[in-house]
Amino acid sequence: MLLLLNPLTPAQAWPTTAFLSHYWRRPVPIGGASPPHWPAFETALSARACGQCHIEQYRQWRTSRHALAMGPGVMGQLAQAGLGHWAFVRGCLSCHAPARAQWHQVRAALAGRPLAALARQGVTCADCHVRHYRRFGPPLAPYLADGRVIHGGFTPSRDFTRSRFCISCHQFHRNGARLDGSLLENVYGEWRKSRYARAGVTCQSCHMPDGRHDFYGIHNPRFVRRALTIRFRAGPAPSGRAITARLVITNSGVGHDFPTYTTPEVVAALWQRCATHICRGTLRRLVIGRRISLNLKHQYFDTRIKAGQSRTLSYDVARAPKATGLAARITVYPDAAYVRFFRAYLVRYRLTAAERHTIRQALLRDEHSSYVLWQANRPVPRR
Repeated sequence: MLLLLNPLTPAQAWPTTAFLSHYWRRPVPIGGASPPHWPAFETALSARACGQCHIEQYRQWRTSRHALAMGPGVMGQLAQAGLGHWAFVRGCLSCHAPARAQWHQVRAALAGRPLAALARQGVTCADCHVRHYRRFGPPLAPYLADGRVIHGGFTPSRDFTRSRFCISCHQFHRNGARLDGSLLENVYGEWRKSRYARAGVTCQSCHMPDGRHDFYGIHNPRFVRRALTIRFRAGPAPSGRAITARLVITNSGVGHDFPTYTTPEVVAALWQRCATHICRGTLRRLVIGRRISLNLKHQYFDTRIKAGQSRTLSYDVARAPKATGLAARITVYPDAAYVRFFRAYLVRYRLTAAERHTIRQALLRDEHSSYVLWQANRPVPRR
C-alpha cells in the first residue's frame, strides 16, 4: 500500500522513485473503505463531483484527451477482446482507466452491463490525485497557508511538477516493445536527451502551464504552431523552366521528437496552382512521423524531427504551362494511425452490430481531427 511508506512523512520528503513506484501501482487504489463520518460529496470520486469545487480545472479537463481516454475506439476493441482476454484488457486500462474501481466497472460492462460513469470518464481527477480517499497534489501555497481541511487535508508532493510523474503512461519500460532499436513510446527518453531537460523545462511546463488541466498536445493547432519555426522560400530555377522552393520545418519548441509516439503524422506539401486546382504532376510531399504496421511488428519509416533539428521539403519541378501560383501547406493528422487501424478493424474482424457501430463512431471522430497548421501562396516565380 502507498500509505505504508509512512503517512506521517510529507510526500515531498520521500525519494521520487519510491513515491512514484508506490503511487502508480496498478490498478490504482483511489477508493476503498470510506472514511467514517465523511459526507457523500467528499467520498465521491467522479470528475463531475470534483468539479463542484474545482470548477476551472474540471472545465479544462472535460475538453482534454484524458477525458476521452475511454472513447468508443477503446471500448470497441475491449468489447471485441472480451473477458477471455483480460490480460490484454488490463494492459489497456492501466493507462486509459487505471483505477481499481474503473477496472471493476469495465469487467461488468464486458459481461453485458452498461459501462458505469467513472470508467466512461477515462483518466479522471481521482486517477492522478486520490489514493485510498486521501488527496495528493503539488505544494500549492494557498492551500497550505490557510490550513484548509476539506477531504481531511491533502498531501503535497513536488513530484507532481516533475516529468517523472508522467512516465507511468507516457514512457515504455526500457525492456518494452521496440522497433529498429527504438522504444515504441519514448517521450521521457527523448526529453531527457534534449536541452529542455538540462534547462529544467518539464512536461508540465508545456502541457500544463500555470497548472492548467487542458493537457495541450498534438490536437491543439495553436499549441503546435507555437512549437515550430517554419521557413518558406521560392524562386525560379536558373534555366527559368522550373520552379524551386524550400520549406523548412524546425522543431524549435518541442522538448521531444515531433511528433512523438506512432499515432500522429504531419504532411508538408508543395504544388503549383492552376486556377483552383493542383497542376498535374507538380505535387511534392514530405510525411513527418513514425509509421509502423498495424500488428506493431514492422516500421516503415521514422522521419520525426528531434528537438532543435529540422526537416526540409525541397522543390525543383518544371513550370506547368497554366500555373498561376505556388502553394505550400502543412497539415496535421493527430490520429493517423487510429484511422488506418479502425478502417482495417472493420474489414478484418467479425464484429457485432454494437461493436461495429462503436468502431465507426471512433473512426468518424478521428477522420475529422486533422487540421491545416500553416499555409502560404506565392505567385509563380519569374526570372
